Amino acid sequence: MPTSEAIAARVGREAPYEEALDAFLAAHVPSRGAAGLVQAYRAVQAMPYFSGLDRTPQAALRDGRGACTAKHLVLRDLLRRLGHPADVEIVEGDFASGVPVHPSMPDALMTMIRDEGVTDFHCRVRVGGQALDATWPLDLLRWGFPADTDWDGQGDTKQAIERVVVRSVEEDVLGAKARLLAGLSEEATRRRAEFLALLSNWLADLPWPEEETI
Repeated sequence: MPTSEAIAARVGREAPYEEALDAFLAAHVPSRGAAGLVQAYRAVQAMPYFSGLDRTPQAALRDGRGACTAKHLVLRDLLRRLGHPADVEIVEGDFASGVPVHPSMPDALMTMIRDEGVTDFHCRVRVGGQALDATWPLDLLRWGFPADTDWDGQGDTKQAIERVVVRSVEEDVLGAKARLLAGLSEEATRRRAEFLALLSNWLADLPWPEEETI
């Protein structure tokens, strides 16, 4: 989990977001240029996935975990501080289609994955012509999740959802996503919420390596 006592302490004191970003960079991104791009991506990717009520990047830095929205807002802002022209792109797709079935999952989650049809508005970062998806940590490879092991800064990373339609690229990511979600049907909203809760609870119970501090 890419957090440190220094970062947690600063965010815990309600430090400005920019200060928390700088603490994260100092702890996990020693390089600049192309190497810094990869290091920032890896550091955010390493955050465990968890879909909670607070989707802000501040919460992701404070808690050391987050869902696609918060993680990619953090990545966007880190890359901008490194001088890369980054934006968050919101795409529409079937979130269940990118999640593998594992026998340790509850039956309800396995059924939803097999049935698919979980409409979501997923976030990723666009840097130039590259699509960076830091949703799944490398630790999830053992459970079959599509995470990169050898991305070196060239081209797209592996994507959490393969087939998507771009819906928004704007600064107010949280507002744009809220508007898109408000347009879902009642049934699609219920199904999405149930799926995210089941997935997050299962992931939270998985064994994670002990946190490394820098």
